[in-house]
Amino acid sequence: MMPIQTPSFQGKRLLPRSWSLFFQRFGKFTPIQEKAIPVILQGKNTCIISATASGKTEAVLAPLTELVLRKRGPGIQILYITPTRALVNDIHERISDQLGQVEIDVQKKTSDSPIISWKNPPDLLITTPESLDSIICRHPEVISHVRFLILDEIHMLDGMYRGDQLIFLIRRLKEFSPSFNIHLLSATIHKPEDIVERYCGEGELIISKGSRYIEETLVSSVVEAFQLCKKLGYKKILIFCNKRQRAELLAGEAKKVWDPNHVVVHHGSLHKHEREESESVMKHETCGICLATTTLEIGVDIGSIDVVVLADVPWTVSSLIQRIGRAGRRTGITKVIGVFFDEDEEQILKEMIQAARENLLEEKKYFPDPSVAVQQLFSVLYAHKEGVEISYFVDLCEGILDENDLVNSVLPYLKEKEFIEISQTRIFGKEKIYNMGDRGFIHSNIPDTDEFNVKNESSERFVGNIELPATTDQNSSFILAGKVWRVVKVEKKTIFVQPMEGDAIPASFRLANQFGSFFMYLPPEIKEREIKRRSG
Repeated sequence: MMPIQTPSFQGKRLLPRSWSLFFQRFGKFTPIQEKAIPVILQGKNTCIISATASGKTEAVLAPLTELVLRKRGPGIQILYITPTRALVNDIHERISDQLGQVEIDVQKKTSDSPIISWKNPPDLLITTPESLDSIICRHPEVISHVRFLILDEIHMLDGMYRGDQLIFLIRRLKEFSPSFNIHLLSATIHKPEDIVERYCGEGELIISKGSRYIEETLVSSVVEAFQLCKKLGYKKILIFCNKRQRAELLAGEAKKVWDPNHVVVHHGSLHKHEREESESVMKHETCGICLATTTLEIGVDIGSIDVVVLADVPWTVSSLIQRIGRAGRRTGITKVIGVFFDEDEEQILKEMIQAARENLLEEKKYFPDPSVAVQQLFSVLYAHKEGVEISYFVDLCEGILDENDLVNSVLPYLKEKEFIEISQTRIFGKEKIYNMGDRGFIHSNIPDTDEFNVKNESSERFVGNIELPATTDQNSSFILAGKVWRVVKVEKKTIFVQPMEGDAIPASFRLANQFGSFFMYLPPEIKEREIKRRSG
């Protein structure tokens, strides 16, 4: 009679070197790990779709660690790309010590953490698309042996200029390291087969299906939601808002109900100090109430959450799934309190929650952003001072910008504006491009803003970024990071403030841009066409 193979035995057989590192305390794989790990060990590209906290990160890292330990190579072996610097920091904190136990060096590179050893690069580098662009231009030697590329939270990048930039970067990366595997991770993707085709060409779809167990209560006001949380004794509460101003405003209301020291705010206009302090409160304190926007939809570790409050109806079902997925990690029961303001919103919220149960996602139409072609042309020319063949760049633009548009419209326009020179079949960069590159302005397509830095004059710490208030006279005030600030002075692009007691209105924040910052360098006829295309 054959001996029964326990889950632990099966795991150790698949991962003899990395099992104990990732799964010893659990004793078995989660469903998504059980599906994904054998496929990854076979050397296939994958797109892994599973709920938040289902073990996607380990599903990829455990087999890749196994493969690296089987065969150690020079330079960076694993590139781990995430959408935000906050998630770069979070992933680094989670895995660096763990992988250090088997002598796999993990480092991070962002604009906040720009320094790594190029002469002695890590085995695993966690970074953003923009920093990867810089590396390809400036230090291609460290990525010439990359074997694995992980694209985390791919839904946050796909369908916009940052996702299109990644498509270019993958093509350029293959010039240095032609045979790496790509692994896409997300909790929510509509038409995942299209995502696989865009980023991998081909790969295995690995999906953990099954309905979500959601316990929802719908109320007609935020005050009622706060009272219900108090009545039910919830200690860790994550409150999602659609807009940053609303998060700031509701933080003031929350402080009337809970201890102000345990009420924090988290959104993209706050300085990383403020966001990290908010994350720390939620992760380490026994009680915490966080008012957040989309920045906490993704997998930043904030510990166990008792309940998610939807202070606004989310924009999409995908967003709703990301938000409510932050709760119930220990119990498997997702507790949600949804706020509606009229009967229509109540019905919409009910339908969205039911769609989330069944994982029914809204259709998302994909329009490539041609501004990325200009940004990548500048990046390529900065990296290749000797110029490049027009045919090479035509191939690089496939699926993003049509050859006719590139050759007959974009290149002549950029030549007229003195960014490039064209000689027979080659394109050359001119001084304008090299000056932009030397100043680090060509690697990011994220639009610049006219925001002002807010600095606490007493602590000399930055608080965040806002639009210039309507009045910046001394003693004018605004709310940021859930606190009231009095304007002391404005110098250049910095507003110096002091904390104060009292009431104020939330600061104003920039709106997200539909196109990348290099959109301004496109010919007028292409700009008009793309704007019309999206508005139709």
